[in-house]
Amino acid sequence: MASVKKYWDDPFLSTHDARVSWLGERDGKPALALDETIFYPEGGGQLGDTGTLRVDGEAVRVVDTQIDDAGTIFHVLERAISAQIGASASCAIDVARRRDHMAQHTAQHMLSRALLDEAKAPTVSARLGATSCTLDVDKSTIEDARLHRAEDLVNDVIRSDVSVRALFPTSEELAKMDLRRAPKVSAGVRIIDVDGFDLTPCGGTHVTRTGQIGVMRVAAIERYKGKLRISFHAATRALADARAKEDVLAKLAEKFTCGALDVGASVAKLQHDLKQRTDALANARGELFELLAQKILADTPPSATGTTIVRVARGDGDVAVLRSLAGRLANARGDVVAICTAPDASGSDGTLVVVQRGATATFDCGAWLKDLAAKTGGRGGGRPERAEGRVPKDATIE
Repeated sequence: MASVKKYWDDPFLSTHDARVSWLGERDGKPALALDETIFYPEGGGQLGDTGTLRVDGEAVRVVDTQIDDAGTIFHVLERAISAQIGASASCAIDVARRRDHMAQHTAQHMLSRALLDEAKAPTVSARLGATSCTLDVDKSTIEDARLHRAEDLVNDVIRSDVSVRALFPTSEELAKMDLRRAPKVSAGVRIIDVDGFDLTPCGGTHVTRTGQIGVMRVAAIERYKGKLRISFHAATRALADARAKEDVLAKLAEKFTCGALDVGASVAKLQHDLKQRTDALANARGELFELLAQKILADTPPSATGTTIVRVARGDGDVAVLRSLAGRLANARGDVVAICTAPDASGSDGTLVVVQRGATATFDCGAWLKDLAAKTGGRGGGRPERAEGRVPKDATIE
């Protein structure tokens, strides 16, 4: 039997008395239904209410609220209770959670309308989570200016403190309404009217005046599955988000010994200095590799066979270092170069091996390393010109 939705009569109603109409389990958890309830069930992107029930004097937490296709609202309980059908039940929802959800949901309606008006970006889905809210729009990009105009438009309507009403129009009245999206049901359609600014079919809980939201702020925007996902905060969440970001900015300003608004310039200067030092280090590293390569080649004279094997064990386990050195050595005389990490530098995942041949050599580096990996239980491979991999720390590398 469908439950009477008292939260539709008054979204600010926080306590109510009812009767138990069903007892059992919902998804393996103890649950009950009431003939009428103030608990909102999860749906339309909005989470279900939590709170407390007192059934025949026994108190129990409601940890979630769900609804089935028949309209029965299930109050999922923290634990099983001893109760009977028809028992009296006193309901008390978590007021702060409900009011937060009302503000976020109404703000989502308004932001969806503003994005449609200012950026021609229709909302395709919305998720009103416990800590973050997002909406996905059917648009691949939105210019910052349009996004800011949409945000300003929402906050203008919030400051205007206009009414938010739930309407149940007749089919004739519904046909004449400029709805932001079509209803998902054909009968008993409930429309949320933000004083003519937005008309949207919705069964959720909402504020009764926009001023109750306080403020709405777009927090982030990202591409998601060919569309845009916009994260936003409203009411106390917007305040908490602003405080958290201001705290991060203040700490950065303290480290840079500058004002909060000068952090960007300080970071840019730091990036510039870092690039200069990185470039200088790369040049010095290149000169060092060149000198090192000359020394190694001097200690390994060319072979009379025409193919010189250069073997090097390095205490540096950085693969980029090994690759760079192998390339310099192989290209200097056309030798075949095999470099591996020294035993005391090999990590827990084994010894790194890089092998590369010069332009005139015919040695198959990839085949050799693949064979070595197979014999030692390692892994690796590559092309005839160059290959790399890892072998067990105690493996013998010929």
